[in-house]
Amino acid sequence: MDAEQLLRGLGATGKLKGFYQTVYMIEQVKDDPAAAARITRCLYPETAERFDASPCTVERNLRTIIRTCWNCSDHSLLEEAAGIHLHRQPTNREFLDMTAAYLRRQNQI
Repeated sequence: MDAEQLLRGLGATGKLKGFYQTVYMIEQVKDDPAAAARITRCLYPETAERFDASPCTVERNLRTIIRTCWNCSDHSLLEEAAGIHLHRQPTNREFLDMTAAYLRRQNQI
């Protein structure tokens, strides 16, 4: 499974503006878990440059993707990725970290 397949499984689609930006960021965090700690300082600006956008737009688009995934009635895949029952919508950093970690675990199987 890759980041695009995971996002689609979570209920997001390529029609959403930040879909491919989010795919890119998840892959970056998957390859370098420490990138999740540098989300504002490095990951947003790097993604913005790659997709010809502003860091603020990247951040907002990621929130939209997360909200879309959270608003799906079935949270089972999201909770499987998180490894816990979720009582609230994850933050941007939490979402990137949990989805990247989930993909790392899936690729080890």
